[in-house]
Amino acid sequence: MSLYQQVVETLSKLTKKLNENPDQEKIVSILQSHQSFICQSEKLTDYFDETQQLVELAFNDSTSENERLADRLNDQLDLLAKLALNHKIVESSAATEYKSRIGKMHKTLAQYRQYLAQFDDQIRLNPNLPPEHSLFKRRERCLAAIIKLEEQISKIEQKGYGTNRYYK
Repeated sequence: MSLYQQVVETLSKLTKKLNENPDQEKIVSILQSHQSFICQSEKLTDYFDETQQLVELAFNDSTSENERLADRLNDQLDLLAKLALNHKIVESSAATEYKSRIGKMHKTLAQYRQYLAQFDDQIRLNPNLPPEHSLFKRRERCLAAIIKLEEQISKIEQKGYGTNRYYK
């Protein structure tokens, strides 16, 4: 059996085991906060799909970043295995990852607000700019990004994916 087949079989077993776990919401919240996953879905199957796509990319010879993809794949499979074998192992680190993730989001939000202030200052200094000027478009995109990020932070905080949630 090739390494590729072993990885696919392992992922299949982990998928089956995690789908049988009754605490799906907690598993999803842990996966959302892990840095190796790009997916921010509410569905567990989306995380399995992402890992499956990563398996395909990592074992594709034409991919130029195989080492980076293999590291990310390893991180994802490691987390899925820990969740499948012993849910408690990850819970203590999940609270720390939650704080880190929310902290990064707040830091990014502050940076976006600084950009917005800079755009506003530039617009104020140039009152004769036409409304279709790229500065106005950039300001609107920045404002949209701020609103989206604020909604994400609010959604995460409202769901209670904080430190107390993991120590019931």
